[in-house]
Amino acid sequence: AIYVFAVLFVSVAAEYFIEESASAAPQSDRLAQNMLELYGDLYKAMLTLFMVISGGLDWGDAMRPLADVHVLYGPIFVFFIFGMHFGVLNVVIGTFVAAATEIAARDQEALVKYELREWQIYAERIRAFFQEADLDKSGTLSWEEFRAHLEAPKVRAIFQTLDLGLAQAHVLFDLLDMDESGSVSVEEFIDGCMRLRGQAKSIDLNMLLAMNKQTFEQMNSFMQWSHQKHQAIEEYLSLGSMASMAAHGPQPDVLV
Repeated sequence: AIYVFAVLFVSVAAEYFIEESASAAPQSDRLAQNMLELYGDLYKAMLTLFMVISGGLDWGDAMRPLADVHVLYGPIFVFFIFGMHFGVLNVVIGTFVAAATEIAARDQEALVKYELREWQIYAERIRAFFQEADLDKSGTLSWEEFRAHLEAPKVRAIFQTLDLGLAQAHVLFDLLDMDESGSVSVEEFIDGCMRLRGQAKSIDLNMLLAMNKQTFEQMNSFMQWSHQKHQAIEEYLSLGSMASMAAHGPQPDVLV
């Protein structure tokens, strides 16, 4: 598109200089200088049009000499600007955006694969730790086995590399013991270590707050229900006592 319009505008410039040389009227030095600088040859014309669409030159300055030659060349130049900005350039930009989106999608897939591989490696390390700690090879880990295995400095260092804290080992074991059986199976151990890996996230804290709120509301509802039942029992006993007194009548005074 730039080449086609450059040929057109060079032809306009050539026609202008031919007409001016044949005309007896005085030639405008400023207009002639602008036409030579902007459209003196095909290279200058293509460079001018490229600078116009890329922001290197104001398109009004490039259009003005052509419009001075003939008023029709002004709308032609505007059509060129419109077509390049809203047609060709948008298509080119859209192509680059589509390519960038595809690259980003590939990067996301690679990131997902990397995270899955990291989780698999992490799970294998936890499984190896469990198998070393399970001294009787029963497939479950008791508190005694867990505590004895943590006493070794090497094991403590390995456990620290798993992003698991050991400040309160018994609390940690209780968290891993999901069914409260006093022993931890390999599935419980791996799942628990996965959940306890790293620091607490914002979603973990919000889930904890939501669970506490739900528990508080349940306790509050239970207390209100208990209070209502207690009042009902008191009213029932009070009515039963009054009915019994009414049935037997007033007791006579005992004379001493």
